[in-house]
Amino acid sequence: MLSHRVPHDHEPNAWARFLEQCRTADMRLLDLSETNPTRVGLGGAGPEELAALARAEGARYEPDARGSRAAREAVAGYYADRGEAVAPDHIVLTASTSESYTHLFRLLADPGGVFLVPSPSYPLFEPLAALEGVNLRPYRLAYDGAWHLDRHSLEEAFAGDVRGVIVVQPNHPTGSCLDADERALLETLCERHGAAIVADEVFGDFPRPGRVAPLPSLVGGARVPTFVLSGLSKVCGMPQMKLGWIVTGGPGTAREEALHGLEWIADLFLSVSTPVQVALPALLAARGAFQRRVRERLAANLARLDGLIARRPELGVLAAEGGWGAVLRVPRQRSEEEWALGLLARGVVVHPGHFYDIAGEGYLVLSLIPEPDLFAAAIARIEEFAAEV
Repeated sequence: MLSHRVPHDHEPNAWARFLEQCRTADMRLLDLSETNPTRVGLGGAGPEELAALARAEGARYEPDARGSRAAREAVAGYYADRGEAVAPDHIVLTASTSESYTHLFRLLADPGGVFLVPSPSYPLFEPLAALEGVNLRPYRLAYDGAWHLDRHSLEEAFAGDVRGVIVVQPNHPTGSCLDADERALLETLCERHGAAIVADEVFGDFPRPGRVAPLPSLVGGARVPTFVLSGLSKVCGMPQMKLGWIVTGGPGTAREEALHGLEWIADLFLSVSTPVQVALPALLAARGAFQRRVRERLAANLARLDGLIARRPELGVLAAEGGWGAVLRVPRQRSEEEWALGLLARGVVVHPGHFYDIAGEGYLVLSLIPEPDLFAAAIARIEEFAAEV
């Protein structure tokens, strides 16, 4: 009865089954997979921000498919603070980054169209693509002490009619970004094959502690149609507010054509609520306190990881440029599944690397934003388990 876009096999894997058993048994879990800032004492919505949602203007309904002018100006102001010039007319508001992806799949491809996606990266892309009837093809990110774009892999992935290339920077979970040469290659290939760039930059405000240079962005100046995604979930720590955005760039005529198409699609849904659009200038203006808290949390938890590596040199943390996660290298005497299940038996929740298509065995993915005391307790149990190898 159901379409093939909806999964028919709902059987959880061994790790998910065991996690559910632990929760059903009310086992106290130290969750190092948690990336929701509202669950770890970091949420950015205080009394003043919540009060902005109750303004009288929110009671009126005057829909604009691209989003209200004032809200788009606030987003443009956010980019101006980062040193990037963005015109409000080049911004389209959405209800989330996931909705931004689905709008762009609809905009750029007919059913069966192909998008290239980085590997490793989010496991989110596959179900979103399935819902829109488009296909994904991976290109490789390789690690040799730092993460790099595998140029040969990207060039090979362009076989056939590719409609777009997804870039996540900083990527999750690798924390990597494209360097200038890699970006130039990407634009050259997209220009040659008539493909667009979709750049997810939701973690763009969170460089690794100690990094001086800002994280790179694909906002502005691209030679091909480019769509940069972000939103309140990570910029302000407010996933519950359900507001994201798409910044369109590229050559003028192609950009305007894309904007008209996005406007038509967004007008069919009008999914962004009026109150959050009214509140957006105040919400973005208050982001500084939240971002400082996150940076402090990242620094504290990375210091804990550094201490673990100093004591247990058989473990390691892969180099990263930014983001909220870390990839922990573990001895291969155990499989990733054995590591993840063994730690879960000890009350520690981590993701095995294969959840994100990290090549090879011996990697665990940790969130860096849990409370420091919880993180420290989890690290102690990881150290104990590592000692048993």
